[in-house]
Amino acid sequence: MIAILVAVKQELLPILRRVESPQVVRLEHLDFHEGTLAGQPVALLALGVGKDCARIAAEITVRSYRPDLIISAGFGGALHRDVNCGDLVVGTEILDLTSDDGYRIAARPVPVRLLRPELAFPDKSRLHRGKIVTVPEVLLKAVDKRRIGQTTGALAVDMETSAVAAVAAATGTEFLAVRCITDGDRDNLPDQFNDFFVMGQLQSRRVLTACIRDVRVLTDLAKLGYRAKRAGRNLAAFLEATLPGLQAPAVAWRPS
Repeated sequence: MIAILVAVKQELLPILRRVESPQVVRLEHLDFHEGTLAGQPVALLALGVGKDCARIAAEITVRSYRPDLIISAGFGGALHRDVNCGDLVVGTEILDLTSDDGYRIAARPVPVRLLRPELAFPDKSRLHRGKIVTVPEVLLKAVDKRRIGQTTGALAVDMETSAVAAVAAATGTEFLAVRCITDGDRDNLPDQFNDFFVMGQLQSRRVLTACIRDVRVLTDLAKLGYRAKRAGRNLAAFLEATLPGLQAPAVAWRPS
């Protein structure tokens, strides 16, 4: 069994379109999507935005399915000029940002058992291997992306991977992280973006209010939405192409 965990439905839906015999199973208030992807039995979940949601949902996933492999997947921001929108970054090391006062940055690696598969995607130029760093909120300014990228050496940033990796590490579960880029290291996001989420869930009313107050927000979100659609397709295609070649070894230890 492979568990594929993403943050939001926009990341999940393109993958579900490729899943055979899908069914929804509700476990501990979460809706898991079970089925087969590229011949592999999978359980998929949109766990919510942020580390708290990710940690709780990952713990429920391990408790319910005892997966052989956990894949933390979804969208992310680029931290390096060579990583473009629509590109995929596969994690070689997972970092958790522990402090950033605007001058000094500290990040710690998560000691998880990372799977290093043969990567499959039609356009090899869009595939990158490198560090992924998890931060507490969306990086809105290009200057902050470049600053964190230069300091940590990470190629991509997200808000969930380190939390899921920590759960995988604690339970001895194999782990794979992949992020498809929706905003580059030169792209600024709307100042209101982080206010759109409450308890890890997107609040449509807040988005609408922001767009009414400033039409530029609507334009920026439309551009981001277009890039997210392409990223979703690329992410789903990558998973479908890569899963058949995954050989997750038997886990040495599992919780009782």
